[in-house]
Amino acid sequence: MASYWSLFPDFDHDETAPIQEEFVRLSQQQNWDGKDKMKASARQKEWGKCFRSEFSQHYGQDASSLSGWQSLCNEVGLDPIPQSVEACKMALKGKVWVNIVDLVDCRRTGTKVKCHETRGHLRHYTKFNKKIFPKVEAKKNGFLTALLITL
Repeated sequence: MASYWSLFPDFDHDETAPIQEEFVRLSQQQNWDGKDKMKASARQKEWGKCFRSEFSQHYGQDASSLSGWQSLCNEVGLDPIPQSVEACKMALKGKVWVNIVDLVDCRRTGTKVKCHETRGHLRHYTKFNKKIFPKVEAKKNGFLTALLITL
Protein backbone atom coordinates (compact mmCIF):
# COMPACT_ATOMS: atom_id res chain seq x y z
CA MET A 1 0.00 0.00 0.00
CA ALA A 2 1.39 3.39 -1.00
CA SER A 3 1.79 6.07 1.62
CA TYR A 4 -0.71 8.94 1.62
CA TRP A 5 2.25 11.31 1.56
CA SER A 6 3.46 9.85 -1.76
CA LEU A 7 0.42 11.46 -3.42
CA PHE A 8 2.21 14.79 -2.93
CA PRO A 9 5.70 14.43 -4.45
CA ASP A 10 6.51 18.11 -3.88
CA PHE A 11 5.86 17.79 -0.15
CA ASP A 12 8.96 17.14 1.97
CA HIS A 13 7.41 14.68 4.43
CA ASP A 14 9.08 14.08 7.81
CA GLU A 15 8.17 10.52 8.86
CA THR A 16 9.22 11.18 12.46
CA ALA A 17 7.08 14.29 13.02
CA PRO A 18 3.62 14.10 14.64
CA ILE A 19 0.99 13.40 12.02
CA GLN A 20 -1.10 16.52 12.73
CA GLU A 21 1.92 18.78 12.35
CA GLU A 22 2.75 17.20 9.01
CA PHE A 23 -0.84 17.42 7.85
CA VAL A 24 -1.01 21.13 8.79
CA ARG A 25 2.13 21.74 6.72
CA LEU A 26 0.64 19.82 3.80
CA SER A 27 -2.65 21.72 4.14
CA GLN A 28 -0.78 25.00 3.91
CA GLN A 29 1.17 23.84 0.89
CA GLN A 30 -1.99 22.60 -0.84
CA ASN A 31 -3.93 25.73 0.13
CA TRP A 32 -6.58 23.76 2.07
CA ASP A 33 -6.46 26.29 4.90
CA GLY A 34 -8.88 29.10 5.47
CA LYS A 35 -12.42 29.70 6.60
CA ASP A 36 -13.97 28.88 3.22
CA LYS A 37 -16.43 25.95 3.65
CA MET A 38 -15.20 24.18 0.52
CA LYS A 39 -11.60 24.34 1.69
CA ALA A 40 -12.59 23.18 5.17
CA SER A 41 -14.52 20.27 3.67
CA ALA A 42 -11.58 19.29 1.45
CA ARG A 43 -9.19 19.55 4.39
CA GLN A 44 -11.43 17.33 6.55
CA LYS A 45 -11.75 14.75 3.77
CA GLU A 46 -8.00 14.71 3.20
CA TRP A 47 -7.33 14.45 6.95
CA GLY A 48 -9.50 11.34 7.03
CA LYS A 49 -7.69 9.75 4.11
CA CYS A 50 -4.30 10.71 5.54
CA PHE A 51 -4.98 9.32 8.99
CA ARG A 52 -6.59 6.08 7.79
CA SER A 53 -3.63 5.47 5.49
CA GLU A 54 -1.11 6.16 8.24
CA PHE A 55 -2.95 4.01 10.77
CA SER A 56 -3.26 1.14 8.28
CA GLN A 57 0.46 1.28 7.54
CA HIS A 58 1.27 0.90 11.23
CA TYR A 59 -1.46 -1.51 12.38
CA GLY A 60 -2.90 -3.03 9.21
CA GLN A 61 -6.37 -3.06 7.70
CA ASP A 62 -7.45 -6.63 8.31
CA ALA A 63 -9.57 -6.47 11.46
CA SER A 64 -9.55 -10.27 11.63
CA SER A 65 -5.76 -10.34 12.03
CA LEU A 66 -4.76 -11.55 15.49
CA SER A 67 -1.25 -10.13 15.09
CA GLY A 68 -2.69 -6.68 14.32
CA TRP A 69 -4.90 -6.76 17.41
CA GLN A 70 -2.06 -8.03 19.56
CA SER A 71 0.22 -5.29 18.27
CA LEU A 72 -2.41 -2.73 19.23
CA CYS A 73 -2.82 -4.29 22.69
CA ASN A 74 0.94 -4.28 23.19
CA GLU A 75 1.18 -0.64 22.10
CA VAL A 76 -1.31 0.47 24.78
CA GLY A 77 0.45 -1.56 27.46
CA LEU A 78 -1.92 -4.46 28.01
CA ASP A 79 -0.31 -7.33 29.89
CA PRO A 80 -0.79 -10.18 29.32
CA ILE A 81 -1.54 -9.83 25.62
CA PRO A 82 -4.88 -11.52 24.81
CA GLN A 83 -4.67 -14.63 22.68
CA SER A 84 -7.69 -14.17 20.42
CA VAL A 85 -9.17 -11.36 18.34
CA GLU A 86 -12.32 -11.27 20.50
CA ALA A 87 -10.28 -11.19 23.71
CA CYS A 88 -8.24 -8.29 22.31
CA LYS A 89 -11.40 -6.38 21.38
CA MET A 90 -12.88 -6.96 24.83
CA ALA A 91 -9.65 -5.89 26.54
CA LEU A 92 -9.56 -2.64 24.57
CA LYS A 93 -13.21 -1.61 24.33
CA GLY A 94 -14.26 0.49 27.25
CA LYS A 95 -11.13 -0.28 29.26
CA VAL A 96 -8.29 1.46 27.43
CA TRP A 97 -8.47 5.21 26.95
CA VAL A 98 -5.99 6.41 24.32
CA ASN A 99 -6.20 9.13 21.73
CA ILE A 100 -5.93 7.51 18.30
CA VAL A 101 -3.91 10.41 16.91
CA ASP A 102 -1.41 9.89 19.74
CA LEU A 103 -1.43 6.17 18.97
CA VAL A 104 -0.19 6.80 15.44
CA ASP A 105 2.27 9.38 16.70
CA CYS A 106 3.88 6.89 19.07
CA ARG A 107 4.95 4.87 16.05
CA ARG A 108 6.04 7.97 14.12
CA THR A 109 7.94 9.68 16.94
CA GLY A 110 9.10 6.69 18.98
CA THR A 111 7.32 7.90 22.13
CA LYS A 112 5.10 5.83 24.39
CA VAL A 113 1.37 6.35 23.91
CA LYS A 114 -0.38 8.19 26.75
CA CYS A 115 -3.10 6.12 28.43
CA HIS A 116 -5.78 8.13 30.22
CA GLU A 117 -7.40 7.04 33.47
CA THR A 118 -11.00 7.51 32.36
CA ARG A 119 -13.13 8.22 29.33
CA GLY A 120 -13.73 11.72 30.75
CA HIS A 121 -10.01 12.45 30.96
CA LEU A 122 -9.53 11.27 27.38
CA ARG A 123 -12.51 13.31 26.18
CA HIS A 124 -11.14 16.49 27.82
CA TYR A 125 -7.60 15.86 26.50
CA THR A 126 -8.89 15.17 22.97
CA LYS A 127 -11.02 18.31 22.81
CA PHE A 128 -8.44 20.56 24.47
CA ASN A 129 -5.64 19.43 22.14
CA LYS A 130 -7.91 19.23 19.07
CA LYS A 131 -6.72 15.71 18.34
CA ILE A 132 -10.02 14.68 16.85
CA PHE A 133 -10.49 12.17 14.10
CA PRO A 134 -13.80 11.93 12.20
CA LYS A 135 -15.82 8.99 13.54
CA VAL A 136 -17.23 8.16 10.10
CA GLU A 137 -13.71 7.74 8.76
CA ALA A 138 -12.53 5.79 11.81
CA LYS A 139 -15.34 3.27 11.38
CA LYS A 140 -13.82 2.28 8.04
CA ASN A 141 -10.98 0.56 9.96
CA GLY A 142 -12.00 -2.24 12.33
CA PHE A 143 -9.07 -1.60 14.67
CA LEU A 144 -10.08 2.01 15.24
CA THR A 145 -13.66 1.17 16.22
CA ALA A 146 -12.41 -0.49 19.41
CA LEU A 147 -10.88 2.80 20.56
CA LEU A 148 -13.60 5.28 19.60
CA ILE A 149 -15.36 7.43 22.15
CA THR A 150 -18.10 9.99 21.77
CA LEU A 151 -16.96 13.54 22.38
